[in-house]
Amino acid sequence: MKELIFSNSGTELLKIRPEDIIYIEADGNYCCMHLRGGFKQQLWFNRQRFISIISSQLRDEKPTFIVVGRSYIINMAYIFRINPVQSEVVLFDSAAPAQTSLHASQEALNRLKKEILAINQTKDYE
Repeated sequence: MKELIFSNSGTELLKIRPEDIIYIEADGNYCCMHLRGGFKQQLWFNRQRFISIISSQLRDEKPTFIVVGRSYIINMAYIFRINPVQSEVVLFDSAAPAQTSLHASQEALNRLKKEILAINQTKDYE
C-alpha cells in the first residue's frame, strides 16, 4: 500500500502509511490522528480535508477508511467490535496493550455494520 503525503500547517510535510493510522478524531477545524503504538499527531485541517486527501491518494486501493458519525474516520483493519446498542465501536491494535472504545450514535454504528458487511460481501447471520 502506498503512503499518504500531506502538508500540515503549511510548514510540515507528513508521510504516513495508511495501515499505521488507527483512526482520526475530528474536532471542529482540526483533527487528531491516532497511530499504532499510541502515537498521536495533531492535524491543522478539518475532517473533510482528510477525507479529500485519502480519497484522492488512495482512490485505486481497496477501501481502508470509513467515516463514522461526525467525529471519526476509522481504519477498518482495527475494528474489533461494533455494538450499536451500547453506542460503542472497539478498536484493537496489537502494538498497544489496550483496546480503544469510541462512542457514536446507534444510527452511525448500524450504518457502519451495514457498510462493512457490504464491502466484505458477508451475510449477517443474526
